[in-house]
Amino acid sequence: MRIDPQKFLFMAALAATLAACSKAGSSAVPTSAPTATLTAIPSPTSAPFVLLMAPDSPKPESQQLAVKAVESFCTQKGLALKRITPGNAVPGDYLQDAPSLIAAIGTGLGQAVYAAAQAHPEIRFVAVEESGVQPLPNLLLIGGENVRLDQVAFLAGALATVENRNEYVGWIGQSGTVSGTIYRNSFVHGVRYTCPRCRLFDFELDPSADTAAGVAAAGQLRSDYVDTASAVPGTAGDAALIDLAKHGIRVAGTQPDFYLSLFGGGSGDGSKYVLGSPAYRPDLLLADLLPRYLGGEKFTDAVAYSLENHSLEYASFPNDWISSGRQVYLQQVISDLASGRLDIGVDPKTGAET
Repeated sequence: MRIDPQKFLFMAALAATLAACSKAGSSAVPTSAPTATLTAIPSPTSAPFVLLMAPDSPKPESQQLAVKAVESFCTQKGLALKRITPGNAVPGDYLQDAPSLIAAIGTGLGQAVYAAAQAHPEIRFVAVEESGVQPLPNLLLIGGENVRLDQVAFLAGALATVENRNEYVGWIGQSGTVSGTIYRNSFVHGVRYTCPRCRLFDFELDPSADTAAGVAAAGQLRSDYVDTASAVPGTAGDAALIDLAKHGIRVAGTQPDFYLSLFGGGSGDGSKYVLGSPAYRPDLLLADLLPRYLGGEKFTDAVAYSLENHSLEYASFPNDWISSGRQVYLQQVISDLASGRLDIGVDPKTGAET
């Protein structure tokens, strides 16, 4: 067979070209190497939590209520709660963990809490019934030294006279102090409001008066045939009311837990002659204020126990001396004071009559 030379050359050139393309197609195309992107790993942080500093078994009922209020708040907001028994200071380890809130309730460490709040403005604190504390932008202060004593004493005066049987009322006060003046004048105004015809037998004792002085004053009131009495809280005043109750004279307290602390909650001598006493409700304040506080609201002033914010009220009446009708009347007195319809007539800061 004869092969055309021109066709042969064309076929050879085509074959060579295809071979070259096949070789080129099998060669790897050089590419740049992938670059690794490094992402910073965030350091582990603790979940939001509340640090609660409180005694294992707070004695005042108000502090027990405050503890329960903080626990309830954490449950509602899904916050972990870490509770510790206070030592001598706010633990530094917890401060470093930056809790959402540090709540100090009746720890006796008011000054240490205040110092910690000053040093850690990024942490919010709340102090309930602590002394030696001043409000800060990050420190909410409730109760403690902040109580409307004029309202407490006025209510005691009303309580001591609302069921008085002979219109003779006794008072054991404290001379030479601002608080003593507030107590005395406000008690007198409470007596006058509820029993205008009642006669007041008044003993003002030195702030350093002891138990014996209180018992001696009580003896004098007994000789004056008082039917009911009250007193400024303290060594002498407490001793006087205990002595009076032992002798069958009904007494009205001017301090919370009066029935429990002075009369064993019913087991002490004279307990059946207790008319009643005030009660503090920090739990109601905390339920209202904590969400607002952690939401960014600032409270520049201490929050006092008062009738206006419903944190001051009568404790449950331990005996049957106050009839149901009179209890309704006393609640109306509280309502009128809280709304401003009734004016005590005493300066709440100085005790001066207005």
